[in-house]
Amino acid sequence: MSTTRHKGPWMHRWLVHLFTVVFGLLSYWLLGFLINDIGQWPGPDYQAIEERGLDRDLTSEAERLEDEIATVQRDIEAQQVRQTTLRDSTQNAQTTMNQLLAFQRLSLEKDVTPSEEEKLALAESQKRFLANQAQYQQLTEEVGQLQEQLRDLEGQQRLNQEQLTTARIPIRSEFDQLRRQHDLKIAAVKLATLTPLLIAAVLLFLKKRESIYLPLVAAFGIAVTVKVMLVMHEYFPTRYFKYVLILTLLAAVTKALISLVRTIAFPKHEFLQKQFREAYEAFLCPMCSYPIRRGPLKFLFWTRRTIKKLQIRQTEGAEADAPYSCPSCGTRLFEECESCHKTRHALLGTCEHCGTIKSFEPST
Repeated sequence: MSTTRHKGPWMHRWLVHLFTVVFGLLSYWLLGFLINDIGQWPGPDYQAIEERGLDRDLTSEAERLEDEIATVQRDIEAQQVRQTTLRDSTQNAQTTMNQLLAFQRLSLEKDVTPSEEEKLALAESQKRFLANQAQYQQLTEEVGQLQEQLRDLEGQQRLNQEQLTTARIPIRSEFDQLRRQHDLKIAAVKLATLTPLLIAAVLLFLKKRESIYLPLVAAFGIAVTVKVMLVMHEYFPTRYFKYVLILTLLAAVTKALISLVRTIAFPKHEFLQKQFREAYEAFLCPMCSYPIRRGPLKFLFWTRRTIKKLQIRQTEGAEADAPYSCPSCGTRLFEECESCHKTRHALLGTCEHCGTIKSFEPST
């Protein structure tokens, strides 16, 4: 019975490959959604650990100092605003006083005695100017005292922050340890979810290697394998992961190399038929690659790369199609068909003239 598989039209084959890739991507996305949902499980709460392990006196002191510093800063800003307003008022009073003095000086130069209103206005301007100067000086002293108080509070705050930093060291260590334990649990759950799928994919691949559904199994297996490697890379230290990755790749390459070597050393019938068919197409001996010189090719020379460029001319009175053996290794390449008695390919399974299938295993 022939084991030849129908390939189908090229469009159908292209669609098979396309939907295989789509199936692999969808499987990868589905696994990604599942793994991401597992990763959303809540971990340790740093605030709760800090509230439990940190001295409340230190935190209360930090809050008090922060409030007092904010209050002092607001007071300084308010006093500085008052100073600005007072400075503007003082400048206006000084300008008015200067103008009145200049007006009186001009009147005296003209032997004009200033009126009582002018004298009263000048005295009032001088009084306001001196009062503003005194009040401005008082505000300056108050701002200086507030700034001194602010520096003292900031010094206390720095000391408090140093104490809090020292007190948070064991709390941070505890949180990091709990976080690491949580990450390991998440990694264990993720791997526990993916590992059965990976085992199932491997078993299906081993069982369905010759099945028509191999593309589906391969796409799903690749998606699961990639997701497992990403989870390991995310949660395991790089120094460990690199060994796991290299060992996994070594195992895969070794398996592939052994499979290729065994295929060459112990070839199956389909593999040999493909090898023989390609050799016949290039007019080369399947065993030693010596050119098959028969018919119009009897006096020509070519290689596997130059056979397509070879110019073959039909000769008059072509010789009869007779059995042929390789002159280099002696392999029987063309022989007489037992059914139609015409010359057929000796190493291929079907006679090209009558379609008779030759039931034998080619020798290696």
